[in-house]
Order: sequence, then C-alpha cells, then structure tokens
Amino acid sequence: MSDPMVPAGTVLPLFFKRVVGVNAELHGGLRLDRNTGYGHAATAQSVPIGLGEIEAVSQHYPILFASGPHPTAVALLGLREGENLFVLPDGRWRGDGYVPAYVRGFPFVFVEDQGNRTTYVGMEPDAPCLRLDSGAPLFEDGKPTAALNESVAFCSALRDNLNAAAALGRALEAEGLLEEEEAKITFTHGGASHVRGFKIVRPERLERVSDETFLDWRRRGWLGPLYAHLYSMARWARLVELAAPPVPQAN
Repeated sequence: MSDPMVPAGTVLPLFFKRVVGVNAELHGGLRLDRNTGYGHAATAQSVPIGLGEIEAVSQHYPILFASGPHPTAVALLGLREGENLFVLPDGRWRGDGYVPAYVRGFPFVFVEDQGNRTTYVGMEPDAPCLRLDSGAPLFEDGKPTAALNESVAFCSALRDNLNAAAALGRALEAEGLLEEEEAKITFTHGGASHVRGFKIVRPERLERVSDETFLDWRRRGWLGPLYAHLYSMARWARLVELAAPPVPQAN
C-alpha cells in the first residue's frame, strides 16, 4: 500500500520538505518525541498565526501582515532572512517566548487533495521528532493512539484558526486599513538590518471604518486581535535587543 504524497511541484507549507499521508501500515512503528525541540523553526524569520492566539503572540512578537494578495497574519521572529532569534542552538525555544501554534503543530498538517476533493492528515516523514526508539507511538494494533489523535485535533484547530485570521486580514485589506511598510534598523555598536514585505494597520485609518462594519467586527471577535496587532508594535524593541551585535569589550 502506497502512502498519499503531495504531487511534485506543489508549494509545500513552511517547514516541510515533503509530505506523506499518515497510515498505520507504513508508519506503525513510528513514535512522536516532542523532546527533540524546535530546530525545524530555526531559520523561520516569521510564522503564520491563528486568530485565537493573536493576543498571546502580541505579548512577545510584532504581528505583521504579509504583503501580497493574501495578507496573512504572522509573528515576526527575526530581523534577517533565515533568522529566528528564539530558537536556541540546542533546539529549545527561548524561555521567555510564546511558541506559536504553527511551530508546535509540526510535523503534521492537513492536506487538501483537489483532485479527489478530500482532506487527509499528512506529515513530514523525516522530521527529527518522528523516531523509532523514543516517544509516544502513533499507532497501537493498527489504530491511532491518543498521541496521534491529539496531534490531529491540534492541527484541525490550527487550520480553523489560520482561516479565521485570513478572514480578518482580507477584511482589513478591503477596508483600506493595511499599509505597506518596511523597517530599517541601525544597531548602536555596528551593523544594520532591513525588514520588508509586510503591512501594518494604520491606527488613524480606523476612523474611516463605518459604525456598521465596526459592530460586525465586534460580533466576529475581531476587535481584540485588531488592537493586539497595534499593541504588538512595541515588541520590535525586543527583537532589536536580541539581534544587536555584542558590545565591544574595553581593553
């Protein structure tokens, strides 16, 4: 029995090099070991975030909206391409930082098969957290274990949350609240960084939103995430602090 695989040429989700369908016959001996850490996210400058976690994310990272036709909400984790300031060399997440749900959901993902109009659970088969010698088994007697079921439920909730955040992004774009922005950072002790390709909400534009639309956003639960995005701009300082070159030592 072959495992479903995302067709060649398909753009894979962040962190994934290949995706195969999870099934007991092929993967019955695999175990999930979450103690391997978050090394898979070490080069992720940003990650998508769901609507339900925006307020938690805002306490730790700037929340931006990706440029382009689909203004996805993302948590900014680094000031340079290929840099995540919160994954330590041993794979641990920096102790004072919230770990975004998208990072925690790996190595599982929901895959939509457009041809058959079905959705199945996929995974990155070469992920370090999938092992034969340690961790919780994915299957027992050919049936999914609690560890696998919990992971699938987590990914299902994450997918719904990402879709909800995407709806917010589309609404903000449609109302003309998002503006293309870039950040140029010059460090006190040398070096610089340039972050581009993102949009933010301009607070002064909120006055243009009609009362009817504002009330609709309140009913949808969007006002908290919207203001959390604005609040999160204060988190740039933390990124600058972590990314700054070390202070030269006096002779």
